[in-house]
Amino acid sequence: MFGSSPPKKPVEIDDTTKAAEVFAIGIGECGSNIVGSYLQTSRDKKLPSRVRGYLLINTDRADLTKVRQKYGIPKENTLLYGASEIGVGGRFMDGYNSIMESKDIIFDQLANLGFEGVSGFCIFTSLGGGTGCGGTPALIELLKQRFQEEEGRRIFVYVVGILPFEGQSSEALNSIWAVSKLLRAQLQERGADLTILLSNRTMLKRILQWRKGDTVDYLQRELEVDIADIDSIETMVPSTLEESSAADARTEQAFVELVNPLALDVIEAMLSPGVWEKSKDVFPTTDLADYSRKLDPVVVPALYTDIGLIPDAGSMPKQLRTMIDYAVRECSYADVGDEPNAESVYYVFSGPRHVAKAEFGMHLKESLDKFIAPGAAITPCYVQYHDSESDPRTNLLLLLGLPKIPELVQIINEATQLVNLHSGASPLKQGWFMRSKGTTRKELVDAINDFRELFSYYMTPGEDME
Repeated sequence: MFGSSPPKKPVEIDDTTKAAEVFAIGIGECGSNIVGSYLQTSRDKKLPSRVRGYLLINTDRADLTKVRQKYGIPKENTLLYGASEIGVGGRFMDGYNSIMESKDIIFDQLANLGFEGVSGFCIFTSLGGGTGCGGTPALIELLKQRFQEEEGRRIFVYVVGILPFEGQSSEALNSIWAVSKLLRAQLQERGADLTILLSNRTMLKRILQWRKGDTVDYLQRELEVDIADIDSIETMVPSTLEESSAADARTEQAFVELVNPLALDVIEAMLSPGVWEKSKDVFPTTDLADYSRKLDPVVVPALYTDIGLIPDAGSMPKQLRTMIDYAVRECSYADVGDEPNAESVYYVFSGPRHVAKAEFGMHLKESLDKFIAPGAAITPCYVQYHDSESDPRTNLLLLLGLPKIPELVQIINEATQLVNLHSGASPLKQGWFMRSKGTTRKELVDAINDFRELFSYYMTPGEDME
């Protein structure tokens, strides 16, 4: 299932490897599940990892306990924080404030786990829930304050954020607030160095397209329903949090179990390049910081695995062009459409020496032309394996910097409709924002307008909300 990069042999930890190490933090149920799954996969496949240490944090005791049991996580690698042990229930401002109020215990736990000396932090989170959506910007603020302002040491912070399923207007509104908060902080050099967007709705669509038979069997088994038409599954995504029933929650959990492995594929691929191994040549040698230095602040990855390239069969430039086209259009982790117009690209091309080599670079760049803006920077990385007979697979990881993301328009429309629904003179309507989100209508309207401004280069023109 996790075939995004060829098997690797364990390596001794040396100074070269240490320089590339990061500390992983999973925040909320979604982020904790992804980190737990990644660690389990790394152990099972004996992967050399950039992750020196990790911490899973949550405001919900039950969710934290489930993750610990599911992935065999030691108790010292988890932290329950906040005033309540039952989570924040979508109130992202409670998630934000809980991190700020728990600063001391969070840094104590990180210190106990040996976070000093790492080159950066990789935060995994949902951009739709309350704990992760609200807590992620706060956590980044504290990390930057601790290292850059108090210690004068540059660290890199990367966020892998999961956008919500389609039709979840309450989570869409949370996402708008979180993304605008992350990017504004980034512009002030107090935020994440790179925000990597993955989309539940797009990943689910990919799964339904690629693995129809397995998906039907899985959903029939988990949901105990007869699914005669695979296309109808897309209409089963749960509605807003307020309207969700037990069946909705079970449906969403089934979808999460389907898309999580796909998210792990790209995370494993992004954390793999540049880890030194005797059997591998890397050109150029990469560190995770290279991603943030070479790319625009918002990135959508695309991962095409097990590519059938045959150098002696037909035109290699044509094969490479077909590979790039398929990767962008069919393997992106948020839908970028046919014309993403990306402003930067970082690609990692890996495989046997006779395939993954620098001389194909010109053809790869030419193949990317139709998907990037004029003047966009392209950074190549080739990962070559000596032992091509035992593992002939070829993989391509594309990181598209600041591409057009059509589904962001859908997300902002869903959020806007929800705000309009609860707007009016009625005190009951006015009270919805504080009750459901822990903040005012004005803050949410400001976030929507700010989001439109940040992405104005491709958003449909429209009047700002008032």
